[in-house]
Amino acid sequence: MSVLRKLWAHRLGRVGAVMLAVSVVVAVFAPLLAPYDPNENIRPTIDDIYDGPSSEHPLGTDDAGYDVLSLLIYGARVSLLVGFSGAIIALFIGGVIGLVAGFRGGKLGNGLMRFTDFFLVIPDLALQIVIVAIVGQSLRNIILVIGVLGWTTTARLVRAQTLSVRERKFVTRARAVGATDFYILRRHVFPQVLPLMLANTVLTVSLAILSESTLAFIGLGDPTVTSWGQMLSYAFNRGAVSAGAWWALITPGLAIVWVVLGVTLVGNALEDIVNPRQGRHHLEPEPIPPVVALTGAVPRSALSMRNLTVEFVAPNGTRARAVEDLTFEVDRGEAVGLVGESGSGKTTAMLAALRLLPPGGEVVGGAVYLHGENVFALDDDELRATRWTRMALVFQGAMNALNPVRSVEDQIVEAVQTHFPEVSAAEARSRAGELLQLVGIDRDRGSEYPHQFSGGMRQRAMIALALACDPEVIVADEPTTALDVMIQAQVMELLDRLRRQLGMGMVLITHDLALVAETCERVVVMYGGIVAEQGAVNEVFTTPRHPYTRLLLEAFPDLDDPTRPLVSIPGTPPRPDQLPPGCRFAPRCPQAFDRCHVEKPPSYPIADRWEAACFLLDDRVGARG
Repeated sequence: MSVLRKLWAHRLGRVGAVMLAVSVVVAVFAPLLAPYDPNENIRPTIDDIYDGPSSEHPLGTDDAGYDVLSLLIYGARVSLLVGFSGAIIALFIGGVIGLVAGFRGGKLGNGLMRFTDFFLVIPDLALQIVIVAIVGQSLRNIILVIGVLGWTTTARLVRAQTLSVRERKFVTRARAVGATDFYILRRHVFPQVLPLMLANTVLTVSLAILSESTLAFIGLGDPTVTSWGQMLSYAFNRGAVSAGAWWALITPGLAIVWVVLGVTLVGNALEDIVNPRQGRHHLEPEPIPPVVALTGAVPRSALSMRNLTVEFVAPNGTRARAVEDLTFEVDRGEAVGLVGESGSGKTTAMLAALRLLPPGGEVVGGAVYLHGENVFALDDDELRATRWTRMALVFQGAMNALNPVRSVEDQIVEAVQTHFPEVSAAEARSRAGELLQLVGIDRDRGSEYPHQFSGGMRQRAMIALALACDPEVIVADEPTTALDVMIQAQVMELLDRLRRQLGMGMVLITHDLALVAETCERVVVMYGGIVAEQGAVNEVFTTPRHPYTRLLLEAFPDLDDPTRPLVSIPGTPPRPDQLPPGCRFAPRCPQAFDRCHVEKPPSYPIADRWEAACFLLDDRVGARG
């Protein structure tokens, strides 16, 4: 979808675009729309001065007998010209300074930013008044002054974005192939920064219009042209208030508000389009999940999920079901593997268990119990007390999960003192040292920062952080991502040892079936947000009953039979917003039949705590399985 289509789909952006389009049309076709020519010399009588609205003059006349409606229409030309011209000048100056300062850095970058800060601390309006009074009140001078003094905000925004873009891998790759700095800046950095620059420029237009109106209002506008600010100036200075000529004051004021509001709405909509994540923030209160009444005995497992269903809501209201009717349990001291292709809903389900879903995510059904306590029935204080004490997370990518500007020890101490404020700082640091020792890191290195650790050590530090408050369940979300084979083995051996030593339940989210086979007692195979099969690892991996489980195993190398050819699963997993009507796996399943495409299969019990959602297990299917 193009930017224009996205802008039109944005409700407030559409309103702003219509308001701005009306203003532009009025300005362009002013000679055709204005009932009178405001530049024509007239000889007004006393009755023509501040004459009220009538059929001849719908918005009345001003102090010189000119038609206010015609002045308003022609004034749109000057106000919009100043607004857009000043914004373009500010875009050019601020963009160049921001790009160079962000990309080059060092003394040049710091010098440019100090130069920018100097202009930021000087009030724009005061400086504009002084300069315009010195250089003259021509329209060209006013545009140049507004543009030259309005670039500082653009420069800082562009620099911040450039600093982020220049660290990305594709920029490093371009530098590695021998590209020059100018080439990288022009072909790789600038296109990434341009959308933000344009969105900010639209907002700068409104500031430029307000600046021109302010200068004209205080008598520093170009007297040879008509603008809305000048209309206000003449009305105030020439007796409109005492004459009760409200139309001479309100109409140019409303015109300024109309354009500024329209431009602001368009600018905010463009910012939403350029950066959709700012529409909602992770710190915003998320929707409270529905509390489902439990039928039967309260589960006493360390973690119990009952029919958990999670949906994501797009800005246009479209719903995507990421998890549906997820049910499984984790006993204390037990390790359960959660496996499946990317997009199966594994991580989403575990984030929902602690009500940590990203923006747009909602729990629409089911329940999650931690030792019999419904997480969805907890208030905010109870929920904060539950996180990290009952259930903790080892996030995927420790470098992103650890704060780069705080030492590793400080981050462990933070978790301890958050939940146990009675613990002194010295005791918390002692606890942090013990945890680092427990995961194989010298306690003296706790004062170091995450970037000073190797990838394996960062993952160990993340595990130590997860253990800070003695949780009953620990969720390891792909804890060996981006680690070499030897470090992977060490991390998994550490997790398994600590789980057995401390008696914790563990949920291992991974794509690596070998890790599950070595570490876990039970496995839950997910596909398209549902459970395809779950049971004991030795049963499911030895005699898989769901076609998806079997194909997953056949796609994984077998060390006992290295000559066995690997089988790839044709097709791709379904999109959460375009789920098939029947079995989720039916479009890719080599054994699917008509019923699979129209009806969702229930979970068929195979043995104790072993079940699979496949019609092939239905006795009525018979030999077809």
